Amino acid sequence: MRLKTFTAPTMTEAMALVKEHMGSDAIIVSTQDIPGSGVRLTAALDHDPDMDVGDDGTPAPALQEQLDAAEEALTRHNFPERLRIRLCDLMARETAAASAQQLLAGALDEIFDFSPLPEKNTPRALAFVGPPGSGKTLAVAKTAARAVMKKRKVAVITTDYKRAGGMAQLSAFTRILSIDLVQAKSADELKARFGEIREADMILIDTASCNPYLESEIGTLCEFLSAIPNETILVNPAGIDADESADIANAFADGGATRLMISRLDVAARLGGALYGADSGNLSLCNVSMTAQVADGLTALSPLALAKLLIPSHRAKTAKPSFSEVMK
Repeated sequence: MRLKTFTAPTMTEAMALVKEHMGSDAIIVSTQDIPGSGVRLTAALDHDPDMDVGDDGTPAPALQEQLDAAEEALTRHNFPERLRIRLCDLMARETAAASAQQLLAGALDEIFDFSPLPEKNTPRALAFVGPPGSGKTLAVAKTAARAVMKKRKVAVITTDYKRAGGMAQLSAFTRILSIDLVQAKSADELKARFGEIREADMILIDTASCNPYLESEIGTLCEFLSAIPNETILVNPAGIDADESADIANAFADGGATRLMISRLDVAARLGGALYGADSGNLSLCNVSMTAQVADGLTALSPLALAKLLIPSHRAKTAKPSFSEVMK
């Protein structure tokens, strides 16, 4: 039996994914509502008509080509050996796949948890954290823009009062979106400001940059965020060293982060480091930022969307896929 999991904003879209990737003979094994994100379906296929395995049990040539293409992509993205081998072992167990992208998507779904940021109202604040230069402020602006376009009432709080120009940058974004920007300089002040704007559909917090190697800074961040109900999202950039990414993810996971957003995909081409961080810190993958344009928003990650980022379709191997290609 072949099992696969699909995540989508609606049941209709999830069913369409099942039909597209497994055919009309697939059976729905389980369904799960993901608060604020959509639904997750697990489908099964008793017999795969595309199954093609040699008499000796080794993958047929077509499947071997897909395995080779997927492994080449993992190497190109600088996946650490341990994570690359785990993914390759999972892919080698597959008996059939329509493409190298789908073969890799199945393995990614086994290793990572995918939990995109909510698009609906949420009672908890979304707090964006990360090291200096990771792109937290842009991530907040993009999340706010997406919510405003969906007619949500959005409130934004910044605790980044020390960095020169930090408040001015975010203020420029929120002013365009007609959102009032609130500042909090202490945990008590954050709690008070949160209480004043709690009726908002979505509350976003842009935190001060934090050095993951300084326990004092992680401690200060925890003190701030413990004052209010929130979900903490680590913004970690693409293109960085895998071990560095793991250190960052583990530090912020210890500080309460539960999801990881990959940023700076407009200026970086390799995802192995960021994904190794998510795996090391046991963080759910939520979204990626693929452009510096606020209006273009964020791309929600799913196993197939991530596989498309790793293996672009019909393009040069070194080319990065476009926003529209990933969302197809």
